[in-house]
Amino acid sequence: MAGALGAYYADPHVRQRVREYCGDTGDGAMSAVYLMALTGAESPYATWEHAKRYPPGDLEGLLTEGADISRSLWDTHSLLVHLDIDYQNTDYPGEAWYHPADVFFKLEPVYRAVHHMLRRFELPLLPVMTGQGYHFTGVIPLESPVIDRVALLSPDVPAWLPTLALRAPSVRPEMTPRHARAYVGMGMLMEFLAHGVVRRARRRTPVPIVLNGTAVGPGLAGRDCVSIDLSCYGDPLDSRHIRVAYGAYQKHRFRPDVVGVRASTEVPPLVAIPRRGALAPLPADGRDVRHAARAARSGSVALPYAASGVERLAEAYVRSPLGQFHRGFYATRHRTPAEREQLFQSLRLQDLPNCVAHPLAAPNDLLLQPARVQHVTRWFLAEGVAPRDIAALIQSRYESDFGWGDHWRTRDTETRAEFDVRVFTGLLVTGVDNAHDFNCRSAQEKGLCPSEPCARDLRVDQQRLLAMVRP
Repeated sequence: MAGALGAYYADPHVRQRVREYCGDTGDGAMSAVYLMALTGAESPYATWEHAKRYPPGDLEGLLTEGADISRSLWDTHSLLVHLDIDYQNTDYPGEAWYHPADVFFKLEPVYRAVHHMLRRFELPLLPVMTGQGYHFTGVIPLESPVIDRVALLSPDVPAWLPTLALRAPSVRPEMTPRHARAYVGMGMLMEFLAHGVVRRARRRTPVPIVLNGTAVGPGLAGRDCVSIDLSCYGDPLDSRHIRVAYGAYQKHRFRPDVVGVRASTEVPPLVAIPRRGALAPLPADGRDVRHAARAARSGSVALPYAASGVERLAEAYVRSPLGQFHRGFYATRHRTPAEREQLFQSLRLQDLPNCVAHPLAAPNDLLLQPARVQHVTRWFLAEGVAPRDIAALIQSRYESDFGWGDHWRTRDTETRAEFDVRVFTGLLVTGVDNAHDFNCRSAQEKGLCPSEPCARDLRVDQQRLLAMVRP
């Protein structure tokens, strides 16, 4: 570990804060089930997908190596409550490092809307500023009765729980069905919270707000947007992790192929730090190692207890149109593998718009892109297909042989398909999404149109869609 980052991680206050965020309450034991780390030496790229898992006891060594560190969402003592907002720019992916003040100014209306919603429900979540946005996180002790309330929101034990041992053979803690169902239920509550954030912030922000990294059309600074990322809830709990507070943030240094060579050489390592007040001067100066070490001397980053706030959130959710839609979504019968394949075989791809047929015919990796899943979902909703049957159709593509490699080793096809379709349909049903970009011009701008001759005019389908989801 070199230079300033080495001195930073050697600071005992920094190490104490990292341990707190990983669930150390003072007895030396951490409740995070595992850690993950990036050092820049991962092959072929330094990405979290290629990162290695470590037991919590390896933390000190990982800090000595100067690694970027994340902790598991899975916790032995608590259910974590987590919401993530990020700046995204398809055309200029290095924008957050080249112009951080501008980027975080664009994020600010969404940040304030999140805080408004959290205050409304008296829900204390710790905000941590990362390289491109914020994490908001809290905990509910597993012994809390609120866990049962949240677990009952899930219609059943998630499909991924029985295969936990196959995904994480080296991880020993047991996950109960109650814990797994509560994680699914928490995803529904965060979806509801995200709807409130979008409604409050969209008139105040200069860029579009999307869920789960959905692509947008061009604006003044490229195809940029603010993404409220709930995607962790579309994967098994045991497979997801979040950056630790006061941990190094070096994505720009590890991935010059993505963010640009100049950012990797000119921008020093950043630190993920808690935000405790006004925005300035955090984007420009407050995330360097010197300021972060000073901030670490005071102010615990132990994740706040959120049980009471989550209970209030659940009460509002159950009475909401989104809660009603979710209950209807899961009331549709679950399809067997044979029925899922039959759904696909009943289609005549040549009769579908090219922008819909193409990802179904070549789902790897087109049907892994959120914008394409949203597009396919919208079209089939306009055709009158039940949302859960759309998810079954997409799942059938995930389960077919398209050279997926180990992509589904740590994921679950049913969970991912149902989560994505549920989220995109929920936006439409509740009026948060008015489908204004469901047209041919927008499809072309977002790179969804294969640019082949097509007689379809999606504006007709847009009207059918709105009539179907909001009759």
